[in-house]
Amino acid sequence: MRENLPWVSRCILALALAVIGLLPLGSAPAAAQPAQTAAALEQTAIPGIRHAKLYRLPGDVRRPVVVILGGAEGNDDAGRRFGPILARLGYAAVSLPYHSPNWGEHGPPPALPDLPGSVIDLRVELLADLRDALRPLPGVDVSRLALFGGSLGSEYALIAASHYDWITAVVAYAPSDLVWEGWGLETVDAPATRSAFSLGGKPLPFMPFRDFFAALEGGPNAALRPFHENGRADHPDKEASARIPVERFKGGLMLIAGDEDRMWNAGRMTRNIVASRRAAGLETEALIYPQAGHDLAGGSAELREDLRGGGAPAVNAAARVDSWPKVVAFLERALRP
Repeated sequence: MRENLPWVSRCILALALAVIGLLPLGSAPAAAQPAQTAAALEQTAIPGIRHAKLYRLPGDVRRPVVVILGGAEGNDDAGRRFGPILARLGYAAVSLPYHSPNWGEHGPPPALPDLPGSVIDLRVELLADLRDALRPLPGVDVSRLALFGGSLGSEYALIAASHYDWITAVVAYAPSDLVWEGWGLETVDAPATRSAFSLGGKPLPFMPFRDFFAALEGGPNAALRPFHENGRADHPDKEASARIPVERFKGGLMLIAGDEDRMWNAGRMTRNIVASRRAAGLETEALIYPQAGHDLAGGSAELREDLRGGGAPAVNAAARVDSWPKVVAFLERALRP
C-alpha cells in the first residue's frame, strides 16, 4: 500500500468529501424542520451502548421507541437532528451511532473514535443489544419499536427488520434492496472483498461495486450512482444472495425515494422491495418522486442545493413537504394503533 500512497490520499480525501451528506437524515439542521411544540426534553445516555442517546418528553408514560439510523456520514448527526423532533411527537426517540468515519492520516480524526471507523462487517446485532439496554429504562416501551433510517441507514434497518420479528415498523428513506460491498481504509487495495454488514459473527453476502475508489477521484461531486449500478450489472450471479429478504418482515414498512437520486438508484430499489413484499402478500407504503433526489427526509421546505444527491432544490423541498405528514401518520398508525 505504501507505493500507492499519493493515489490513496487523493481517493481518501475524495471519499471523505463524497460521503458527507450521503444520508438526508443528517443533511440539514433541526431548525429547518416544521415548528414543533415547545417542550423540555429529557436526554439520557443508554447504558452499555456507546454514544446512544434517548430523547423523550418528561413523565411516566411508556412511549413507543423510534431508533434513528444515520448514513454514511456516520456519528450522531442524524440522531441529534431527528431525536428532538420525534420525541416531541411523543416517541422515545433513540439516536444510535454505529460508525464514525476514520481515514487515518488522510482525513480528520474520527468524532467518535471508539466506534467502527469503516463500513465493514457492521454488526446488525447492535440493535438487539440496544433493545435489551432500553428494556429496563422508565418511560420506554420496547414492544413497540420502529426504525427510522435513510441510505446506508435504510440498508441497516431493512436487514434488521428481515431478521428480527420484534421490529414493529420501518421508515426508510432512499432505501436499498441489497446488502452492498463494505468500504474503508482496509479495502483500498482489496476492493470487493468485504461486506458492509455482518450477522451472527459472519459477513452477509453482498453486491460488489465497480471501480469504487477510482470513481471517487472525481472529488466531492463525483457520481456515486454508476458504481452501484455498474457493479450490479457486473454481478447478476450475486443478486439473489445479496438481496435483503424483505418479505420476511411482517410489520409496517414505509419507503420514500426519488428517481433522480444520484447516490444510488433508490427508485428502482424501492420498486424491487415493493414487488418482493407484494409477491408475499404484504403491503408496503411507497412514495416515489420521479424528479426528486436523495435529500428527502423531514418536512423542511427550505431550498437546498444538492448537486451530489440530485434533484432540483424546489422538487426535493416539495417532496419533503408532501411526505413528512404521511411519515408522521404512518408512525402513529404503526406504533399507536
